[in-house]
Amino acid sequence: MSPEQEKRLSALREAAQKLVGADYFVALGVSRTASSEDVKKAFLEAAKTWHPDRVPAGLEDARPLLSKLFARLELARATLSDPARRKQYLDDLAKPATAATAGDISSAEATLEFRKAEALLKKHDAVGAEAHLRKALQLAPSNVEYQVLLVWLQAKPNSTPARLGELAADLDRLIGRESTSERAYFYRGQLRKRLDQLAKAHADFVRAAELDPRNVDAAREVRIYTMRKEKAGPTAKASASAEEGVGGFFKKLFKR
Repeated sequence: MSPEQEKRLSALREAAQKLVGADYFVALGVSRTASSEDVKKAFLEAAKTWHPDRVPAGLEDARPLLSKLFARLELARATLSDPARRKQYLDDLAKPATAATAGDISSAEATLEFRKAEALLKKHDAVGAEAHLRKALQLAPSNVEYQVLLVWLQAKPNSTPARLGELAADLDRLIGRESTSERAYFYRGQLRKRLDQLAKAHADFVRAAELDPRNVDAAREVRIYTMRKEKAGPTAKASASAEEGVGGFFKKLFKR
């Protein structure tokens, strides 16, 4: 990274961190008497600057912080657009809570939002799941499991190999922080499978199944890989090993 990029990254992080710590009105840049329509317009303008998918080239290291900020902006929009929720928020601003009480409430709310995200994901509603997940991360930004699921939700059907590689790298970092995250290994395995890195994907599925024997999807991936590799025979397996990562036989081994 060039000195100029480092300077831009530092400025971006500083500005984003200030907004993360600001109240909802300040974060969106609206007055406390702003209308719901003004709040929505302010959110759309803010999204143009702070959406994590709009990170300028060379400043990708700021994406985790921008994801945290964007989740807060979404929560601010939802709260200030609803009269009842805005009134409650204003009341909360007027009476400081103790750190312990605030932490307990945030943790419980984060868990609830995460459960909602999981429920919607089972219904194949990725958009709704992501909205609740970002709220959970706003309330508990350091939770690795929440971050892992958010990374996975960024793997769209039309994501490029480069983008999938970035997401896999994000999971690498999260696994470095929490080496027993079964979810992180399983999702990284899925990303690696899409990238035709099949031996690495297999290793991830094996680890996920070891961490959680109830993960039937991971166990199935392990069985499929093993059976098809054995069926291929020594010659085909040797040829496939040489081509793994670029296509060939192993590209067919795991059909997407």
